[in-house]
Amino acid sequence: MLTKKPAARMVSAVILTGSLLGAGASLPTEPVEAASTMDSASAIAKDHALTTLHEIYNKAFSGEMPYTAMGLKINENTQKEVYEKFGPPPEPGNTDKTFDYFHAEMGQPGFAFTYNADKTISQIRYFGTNVERDHNLGSITPKVLGNQLGSADEIRHISSTNEINYIYKTGNYELQFIVGENQTVDHINLLEAK
Repeated sequence: MLTKKPAARMVSAVILTGSLLGAGASLPTEPVEAASTMDSASAIAKDHALTTLHEIYNKAFSGEMPYTAMGLKINENTQKEVYEKFGPPPEPGNTDKTFDYFHAEMGQPGFAFTYNADKTISQIRYFGTNVERDHNLGSITPKVLGNQLGSADEIRHISSTNEINYIYKTGNYELQFIVGENQTVDHINLLEAK
């Protein structure tokens, strides 16, 4: 029995030492795994943003936006039809009374609409989502626009807001990507081409 106790102690010491070394060996990999997870999350966000960009661009050729605004077309659908789809706007019009705003809620993107004299839609404005904005407009930069859609047909500086407007012609319509000072898209306008 005396010989078993020292052997048992040695086995315990080896197991404990191995456990400690094993635990110590795993410490340096934790930041690498965390960074890898963050890179993976960033890649997923960028993929979602690219999907959003292409969905908006493709729908623009028919004069409409995707998501909850699907089926509402420039110069065809009316303010009444917008209200039937979205309900009355929580804030009817802005200070110049031109837009009906529908805020982003529960992962749904925000939209605003303005109308022609006959109350048909003249412009649809897409604001994206507020939650996880990097999965949406927050990951779209001028470089991404260039890589994905090619060169803009026109670029304008908006002096009143210090934003840049990247304009892409989509058949009878145009998409205006409004890029803020943080160099990401703040919102997108869809209207009849000029």
